[in-house]
Amino acid sequence: MFPGARGALRRRSNFRQRVWLPALAGDERLGWAPLNLEMHFHDLRHTHKTWLIEDDGPRVLHLEQLGHKRKDVDDGYSHVTDLMISRMLAALQRRWETDGGCAWNQQAMPEVVPQAL
Repeated sequence: MFPGARGALRRRSNFRQRVWLPALAGDERLGWAPLNLEMHFHDLRHTHKTWLIEDDGPRVLHLEQLGHKRKDVDDGYSHVTDLMISRMLAALQRRWETDGGCAWNQQAMPEVVPQAL
């Protein structure tokens, strides 16, 4: 999901220092406010699971999305279908369009004034 410059996987420590922490810190020069500095990368899994529940995704889809093993007897009788995936992707797309940046009011963004180096 987050490949390195040459397409390879990033090392955890490199990703945290070079990508994750700077993203949480924001960038004053670009007018990006800091995010929750206490947030951990793993918290994204919790958020995704919560969204799957809110969007009424079936349990079997939750398990597959998060890479969990099926443990209950009923789990062997259900499978992820193309329709389940389509519905999940549509719900995630709606969330993105509502909250993820597409609904930004560019006029409300502060003007960024380049600083001399």
